[in-house]
Amino acid sequence: MQQLHKNRLITVDALRGFALLGIMLAHFIYWYTAGPLPQEMYSKYQGIGATIASIFTELFVSGKFFAFFSFLFGLSFYLQMRGLEHDQKTFISRYAWRLILLMIIGVLHHAMWQGDILSIYVPLGFVLLAMRKLSNMWILILGILLAINVPGKVYEAVNFLVTKTGATNFDSFANEAKQYNDIIVKGNWPTIFKYNLSRFINKFQFQIDSGRIYITLGFFMLGTYAGRKKWFENLEDIRPTIKKICKRSALIMVIALVGGLGMFGIDAAFKLGWQQNPIAGFIFSIFYQVYNAAMVVFFISGLTMLMYRSSWQKIFYPMASVGKMALTSYIAQTVFGLLLFYGVGFGL
Repeated sequence: MQQLHKNRLITVDALRGFALLGIMLAHFIYWYTAGPLPQEMYSKYQGIGATIASIFTELFVSGKFFAFFSFLFGLSFYLQMRGLEHDQKTFISRYAWRLILLMIIGVLHHAMWQGDILSIYVPLGFVLLAMRKLSNMWILILGILLAINVPGKVYEAVNFLVTKTGATNFDSFANEAKQYNDIIVKGNWPTIFKYNLSRFINKFQFQIDSGRIYITLGFFMLGTYAGRKKWFENLEDIRPTIKKICKRSALIMVIALVGGLGMFGIDAAFKLGWQQNPIAGFIFSIFYQVYNAAMVVFFISGLTMLMYRSSWQKIFYPMASVGKMALTSYIAQTVFGLLLFYGVGFGL
């Protein structure tokens, strides 16, 4: 029994460590930036190698690991709530205090780097608290709908129907990109802190506009669902369930990928100009959101399946050391990334 308990803890920590390494890869690919950059920065990398790397990133990295990490954070939030619920009189205050401490850490981290996610997790942690009385069925249904960004897509569709435009203010975008790049290249620590703190509200606006805040909450809820079902506490018992989830998520992922690539192929073959068509873009984005969500579930279930085997445990269990110190590892990534790529460090 003790060995099973140990294995389940290592499995969750190993998944968390894998997610953190994926997050680091996603950020390092774009020089640890968390905002728009001037177009000329990307124009330098137009060769076949850069194109292959870009395709690989879009298919397997971008938009996946923040959701992966969110699932595990949702699981952790649920386990914290369950651990505190033995004393109903102080449960809410103690849970809220932990979130407040996380917000303080998140704001300090945001001052260093505006891509901080901890300060986004805090209000969503309070949302989880408010939803704790929902049934498992509703947690699962709402989690899936949010994970594929249904609220964001509905808002986008209504906004398009009302305004009849999907136009972006490119002049404003270009100016913001230049300002941000100057901060990265030339800014000292006080300048970076001041700029990032001034962008705190903008980060939340980006989260809402992009739908990431809904996706994050969705995976929080899916992590909560896994915690309620005690999946990671009964790994042997739920092995058939994990296998079924892995197969179904792979199928959904393939269908969404074929749908998205099919749109590209039809557009290229018949020169339909869909890349400038907002309706076609909207449909493609649905395929992409479903693909991303399915891949995250495939990653989680697939890695869990692999860790049933001792040969794969030797590969993934060492990542548990990173996962055990998730908060420290996450912030350490930022410090290392800034020193490596920003002007305050080596400026690579």
